Amino acid sequence: MARYSGAGYSHGDDTGWLSARGLAMMAGGAALALVASRLLPPVVAQLAGTARHAAGRDGIDALIDDHRHIQSLLVEMVQTPMDAPGRRTQLLLRLKRRLAAHAMAEEDVVYPLLHDQARKEEDAKHLYGEHAEMKMHLFDLEQTPKDDPRWLAVALDLKRIVDGHIRQEEEIDFPALRNSLDDGQTAIMSGGVAREKALIL
Repeated sequence: MARYSGAGYSHGDDTGWLSARGLAMMAGGAALALVASRLLPPVVAQLAGTARHAAGRDGIDALIDDHRHIQSLLVEMVQTPMDAPGRRTQLLLRLKRRLAAHAMAEEDVVYPLLHDQARKEEDAKHLYGEHAEMKMHLFDLEQTPKDDPRWLAVALDLKRIVDGHIRQEEEIDFPALRNSLDDGQTAIMSGGVAREKALIL
């Protein structure tokens, strides 16, 4: 006799095991939830980014906020003593995550606009190159023992690269990009920046 057939319990089975149909339904639901959990945040973030633009803050403001956070992490990293390798590791992981999301937004949204709309082709290529250099430094920091004196030298060099990169963007390229975009393009850019960052954060 079937105890419950709607959810897929086996007929004549009093053990409560799910039938193949019930398991398939559960697996399908789990897969759908997984897909939704990966797709929904970027969509919501894009809408939020567009809404923030309407409220007077654009995607460039969000990237500048990232810059301050990244610089703060770097300062803390280079000030962390050699006898605190756990703290160095923690800060490095936070920096990697923040830089990854930030770089994705810039590389997939901002730099193409900088190249095409603001006609800053060479600057865009240069900024892409600096991102590659930062990633190599992050890899080096990850591979180097955190109590090795060389670790601090690499961290300081990364900080130097990042600080120069930020100056270039904030003083030259972001203003040029803002001047080249109309309000609608800025709203789209803002949504794109938020969407790309949400793919990682």
